[in-house]
Amino acid sequence: VVSTQSPVSSGINAEYGGINDHGYCCVKVIDELNVIKLSYVNHHPCVLPPIIKDSDVPIVIANLEEDGSWDLTLRELFPFLDNQKPVRLLADLSLLDINLVKKCIQSLIYFNLAFIVSPIRYSNTYYVTSAIQTIMQDIDLQEECIQYVKMDDRNPCPTWEVIFSLYETFQSGKKLKQVFLYEKPFLRNINDRRLVEFGLLRGILKRLHKYPIAQGPSGEENFPPEILEYQRNGVLDGQHSYDDICVKLGCKLDKVENDLDFCKDITIIQKLGV
Repeated sequence: VVSTQSPVSSGINAEYGGINDHGYCCVKVIDELNVIKLSYVNHHPCVLPPIIKDSDVPIVIANLEEDGSWDLTLRELFPFLDNQKPVRLLADLSLLDINLVKKCIQSLIYFNLAFIVSPIRYSNTYYVTSAIQTIMQDIDLQEECIQYVKMDDRNPCPTWEVIFSLYETFQSGKKLKQVFLYEKPFLRNINDRRLVEFGLLRGILKRLHKYPIAQGPSGEENFPPEILEYQRNGVLDGQHSYDDICVKLGCKLDKVENDLDFCKDITIIQKLGV
């Protein structure tokens, strides 16, 4: 039987049927290279996608398997998503425009496939929050945490009591390095990095960020030579964290800390965040 429907009419019918039956459709418009892809999702509580910064690190929380139906950006980006690289580096390695990378990550977050954190370093300082009380009453969340932070399936799973005691060590603010050296979570089959990731995801932990602000006259002659580069790049406005500065200027955190922490012309504002 030869269809008498026009390509437009048959395309609309296919879209209507696909959306109603499966929540998505993929309709050829002309040939294999020209398709329309539509999907329907329930209303998500995050109406507006989060603003993605160059220094943000996307953490994938779903088991993504490469799929031919993905858009080109995600296909090119996927091999570099290792939960450690910041957005700027992901764009450079994948040879993609950074704005496309940010939009792709926003989509992953919207569909609850990823979230973003600042770079996780052993020199970072973290604080435990009152949200720890919520997980104390939630057995399912405790089990989710155990499965997320364990290092090796071949060894016994860590107990929630051990994990809770590790989170408690951040009560007065601790560097991750201190927890790693003194508590030795790896001996208890706990991945310290994933311990922090889960804590940030669930609001159990907050990281202490530093934001430098230049004081006094703004003329270049008023700053020592090692500070001029920061001033010229506009990062001493209290809106750029040390992470942002490292990514924007392409320098190491140690250098930024050595240059700015003890400069009398710089005031450091500290804020808690992810």
